[in-house]
Amino acid sequence: MSVAVITAFDTQSNDSTAAIRRYQDGYRAADEVVTFGQSVKLGGIFAGGVIFVAGLVEFILNPAEHHGFPVIFASLIAGAVLLILISQISAMGLRGEGRLLKAALDSDVNSSPFLSNTQRARAMSLRERPPVPKILPVWTE
Repeated sequence: MSVAVITAFDTQSNDSTAAIRRYQDGYRAADEVVTFGQSVKLGGIFAGGVIFVAGLVEFILNPAEHHGFPVIFASLIAGAVLLILISQISAMGLRGEGRLLKAALDSDVNSSPFLSNTQRARAMSLRERPPVPKILPVWTE
C-alpha cells in the first residue's frame, strides 16, 4: 500500500531565487527589445536626414537638375521618406513586442504560486526607493 506525502511549501524559501532570476532576465530582455526599437527609430531618422541633406546638396550643386525634372533629387527625397517610414513602423512593432513581453511577465509573476509578495516585488524590481534629496541653491555673498 502506498501513502501520499504532502509537503508544505514555504513561499519564503530560497528555492525560488532561480525563478526570480529567470523573471528578471525576462524583464531585461523586454527592456532590450524596447531599447532596440528606439534605436531603430532614431537610426532611421538619422539616416533619412542624411539622405535628405544629400539630396538637397545634389540639387544645389547640379545645374542640370534646375532645367528639367529633378530625378536624382526626387528619388533621394522619396528614399529618405521611405526609410524614415519603414524605420518608424519597425520601431513601433519592436517597442510593442517589448511591452507585450513585459505585460506577459507581469501576469506570470503575479500569478506564480511559487513566489511571495516580496519576491514578486523583487522579481518586478518594485522595491521601495529612498526619497531623492532636494538640492537647494546655496546663496553666497
